[in-house]
Amino acid sequence: MKCFGIVSYYGHAYNGFQRQKNGLPSIQAELERALSYALGKETLIKAAGRTDTGVNAIGQTFSFSADRLLKLDILNRLLPQDIKVTYLAECDPSFDARHSSLGKVYEYRFTTKGRDPFMFGRIAQLEADVFDLNAFEAALRKFEGKHDFRNFTTKKEDIDGFVRTIETIGFQYDENASTGCVTWKANGFMTYQIRLMMGAAFKCAFHRLNADEIPMLIDARPRRIVSYKAPAEGLYLVEVLYDKRP
Repeated sequence: MKCFGIVSYYGHAYNGFQRQKNGLPSIQAELERALSYALGKETLIKAAGRTDTGVNAIGQTFSFSADRLLKLDILNRLLPQDIKVTYLAECDPSFDARHSSLGKVYEYRFTTKGRDPFMFGRIAQLEADVFDLNAFEAALRKFEGKHDFRNFTTKKEDIDGFVRTIETIGFQYDENASTGCVTWKANGFMTYQIRLMMGAAFKCAFHRLNADEIPMLIDARPRRIVSYKAPAEGLYLVEVLYDKRP
C-alpha cells in the first residue's frame, strides 16, 4: 500500500531534511531508519521538498510504500525527541508527496532584541541600531506576484525558468516583545529563496537598502545572486498544499 505522513521537527541538530551521502544526521535518514525497523524491511520515503540545515518544520509531508499501516505511537517511539510524525494514513497509489503538491506555506520568525540563549535555533535573532517596520513591509510587498527569481536562489538550473508565484505575504510584529513573523504562500520555493528574500527585506529595515531597489535586484541580468541570506533557524515549513490531502 501507499502511505502518506506529516512530520514536524526541530532542525538544529540535522544537516537538512535530505539523506546525506557522508552519513551526517538528517531528518530523512531518521525517518527511514525508524520505518525500516518498524516494518522489518528497508523503507525509503519521498518528501515534498528539502529543508536546509537548521530549518524547522511543522508540516513537512512524505510518502512511502508499505505492506501495512503503522500506528503513530509505535513509529514515534523509534524517533528522536526532536522529530514527531503527527499524521499517517493510506493514500492513493498515484499520490506522490512532492509531485502532487500545489504549493507550500512557510513562516519566518525573528526577534529584533538580540540574543536569547533559550530561543537559540528556534528564531532568527537580529541585532541592529534601527529596524524600520514600514521599510521592511514595503520591501516584502515587492516580492508578491509572479516573478523570475533566479537572483534569489542558488539553484543552477530550473525546469520552470526560475519563475514562481508568491500568492500572499502576511506580516505580524509585536512591538512589546520585539518579535515578528512573515508568512509566505506560493506555488513553490527554490533553494534558499525565502532566506534570500528575507535577507533583502531585513537590509531595507536596517536602512542598508531601499525597497525600490528590490525590483532591480529581481530583474538584474546577467544573473547576480543577492548576497545576504537570513539565518536558517527562523524558517519553518508550515504546510504543504494539495488539491485533496489523503
